[in-house]
Amino acid sequence: MFEHIAGPIYFRESMSMDSNVIYIDGDDRRVLVDTGTGMTPERLNEDLEKLGSSFDDITDIILTHSHIDHIGGVPAITARGNARIHLHREEAERINAGDMTLTLASTFGARLPPMRVHNALEEGDMIDVGGISLHVYHTPGHSIGSICLLEPDLGVIITGDTMFAGGSFGRVDFPTGNPRALVESLRRISELDFQVALPGHMNAITRDARISAMHSYKMAASMFTGPI
Repeated sequence: MFEHIAGPIYFRESMSMDSNVIYIDGDDRRVLVDTGTGMTPERLNEDLEKLGSSFDDITDIILTHSHIDHIGGVPAITARGNARIHLHREEAERINAGDMTLTLASTFGARLPPMRVHNALEEGDMIDVGGISLHVYHTPGHSIGSICLLEPDLGVIITGDTMFAGGSFGRVDFPTGNPRALVESLRRISELDFQVALPGHMNAITRDARISAMHSYKMAASMFTGPI
């Protein structure tokens, strides 16, 4: 079930291996950020229907990175409509060239069909949706093309697997993971202005999220670069 966060932004916490999913109701643009594994797409569609939407209405899918637990739901959604896929260039170019290795699908015994990324995102891009603007920050570390999305007017940041609640953060032992890059990404996030953080797994951080980001930064720095 989706929980209303702020403005047109809704958050669906996963109870399984799926990633969390964010829905943004922008009237003429209806956006999903991440899609889960795609193992139970009917449940996601049912939850969207409770908000007056469905897979048929989705115009855009923004992926915080291309691991299967975030990208696996894309085929079921695009089969029902014409959603445009957005992903950072570092991972988008590989997928568009037919290289699906960074999705980790084979690692988990799954298969993903080839797919097309329509918009290769870059640091500093802005995605306007229904009166809000998502600012794209390239935050490698968990994967080479990981991004975070900041909505400054609402004070909300979508962090994917870069930062989680409780001072935690994403793994760095998958292909293209980079501990020092993650520390730098967490440092950058901790210096932004936000009150709410919506991570790719675990619960939403609805209070003092920037303080939580600082804890994640300090924890990662102590593990990977020594005391700060």
